[in-house]
Amino acid sequence: MSSSKTATFILRNNRIKNMRLPRTKKAAYSYVWDEKADAILPEHYKKRCLEFMHKEPIPVHYVPSAGTFGIHKLTKLPNKIQNVPIPALYPQEANEELWGGEGIIMGYKMDKAHLRQKNRLPKLWKPFVCKRAVYSEILDKWFEISMTMRVLDLIDECHGFDNYILKTHERDLNSLLAMKIRRKMLLALANKTCYPNDKEKQERILHKYHEFIIPAEEAEWVGLTVSEALIKAKEAKKAEPENQPKPLKDLYEENLVLKLHLIKENRWEQIMEEIEKPKEETKEAPSMIAKLNPFSQYNRAKKKS
Repeated sequence: MSSSKTATFILRNNRIKNMRLPRTKKAAYSYVWDEKADAILPEHYKKRCLEFMHKEPIPVHYVPSAGTFGIHKLTKLPNKIQNVPIPALYPQEANEELWGGEGIIMGYKMDKAHLRQKNRLPKLWKPFVCKRAVYSEILDKWFEISMTMRVLDLIDECHGFDNYILKTHERDLNSLLAMKIRRKMLLALANKTCYPNDKEKQERILHKYHEFIIPAEEAEWVGLTVSEALIKAKEAKKAEPENQPKPLKDLYEENLVLKLHLIKENRWEQIMEEIEKPKEETKEAPSMIAKLNPFSQYNRAKKKS
């Protein structure tokens, strides 16, 4: 079997079913908006989005070396240390599951029979994902989520699923599902809706997670994509009393009061005369297209004259 056929065969075996792998994505999702959206979105939401886009994630697929210079393993000579992160790919499934910062690595596998550069075979390294049941103490609910083994270790390090979701930075969670769960937790803490029938347990939960409590106005925007945030901002703007449509009864009443006020000051007739005056037609200079078009009004009037 030739090298090209072997490469095609290995790619088929390592292909991930129903997964799209974007090469330019550095995270599972991103926040991008234009100038019009910038004027509508709240400042705390934009600040959190910019922090997510600029922060570097914790290294997962490599161990960074400390210092600037080190000793090369083979040559035993000093060389400069360069901590270059391994590029990872995040398909749509990373937003529906918990991968804990892991991603799909694309690389090459050396042929064991001929360890040469030209016999490199393409290969995909995929994270091992399994379904596990986790319990949220704040929401008093069990979740059955597909997650990696690294996420299970991080949950144990954080002493619970709630602490892992709330303590871990959004850039390291790297999952829309995790941010949706965080939004529910923050709203439950802000609105004090956890354990409504047990006040003692509610106070204990609020005291335990008091460092994560934020205002409900900010918690409502956590975990929203830019499109969802724009819809929410437009609905909030329409709900303002200034932007709500007025009934015709109120408009007619305001116009009548204004008219009576002007009649009392003998200004009504003067205003009506100014409105009824015919406006003088302003002649605009013809454009270059109108001059070149033989059927335009400019050329017709020129022929008549």
